[in-house]
Amino acid sequence: MSSRQEYSDLNEKIQIPGRKTVNEVFDESTIKALYKLMTQDVFDYIDYPISTGKEAKVFRGVTKDGESLAIKIMRINTAVFKDYRQYIEGDYRFKKVGRGRKMIFTWTKKEFSNLKKMHDGGVRVPEPITFNKNVLVMKCLEENDSPAPMLKFLNMSDNYVNAIYKDVVEDLRKLIREVKLVHGDLSEYNILVMDDHPYLIDVSQAVPLTHPLAQDLFYRDVDNIVRYFSSKGIEASRESIIDKIRFEEVLDDAKD
Repeated sequence: MSSRQEYSDLNEKIQIPGRKTVNEVFDESTIKALYKLMTQDVFDYIDYPISTGKEAKVFRGVTKDGESLAIKIMRINTAVFKDYRQYIEGDYRFKKVGRGRKMIFTWTKKEFSNLKKMHDGGVRVPEPITFNKNVLVMKCLEENDSPAPMLKFLNMSDNYVNAIYKDVVEDLRKLIREVKLVHGDLSEYNILVMDDHPYLIDVSQAVPLTHPLAQDLFYRDVDNIVRYFSSKGIEASRESIIDKIRFEEVLDDAKD
């Protein structure tokens, strides 16, 4: 089937008001990736944008059964990915990084792999469905038919924020001790809250404990969590979190 026909067929399934967003994200390569997923019945149509970031744009997708999906489209025409090579190099799971689009496709595969490991390991993350080229499909985190809110923008009672903090630290413990990954960009901007529990998102940069950057990224994650929850009145400290996780012990085991 020609690219023109693929675009025409998919265009009927994109129900986004205004064409600026469509033209900004849906280049020919992305159209082909989405069309393949659509013909595989991964989704029925694309509804509206959920979030926008420097590396990707996330849309709400809907299956033929009416189930909500999050369709994350990595931007093809962006220079930001050149800075992300450091997160792929040194990761034993990805021997060939590639350049240009190939690196972006690897980045997408990396996020899918990280999500699957985390989800299988009991860490609260969006459940991954599949990926193709620069398109990643996950189950959508929703509250009352709306996208789950970001932790940064929640107004929480003292008891609620304390419960969220404990959940985040527990997920961080599972992530390190059981899944053997470091998130690498954990903050109040990359945590959504659904059903009164935090969910970690944007895990493409996550690295295994054997990665050269693992230790520095872990301490950065911890410091971000301590900073945010301390600002909410929680007695959080780097030492208490590290003591709970016993990070150095796990790191030494990973290196052996």
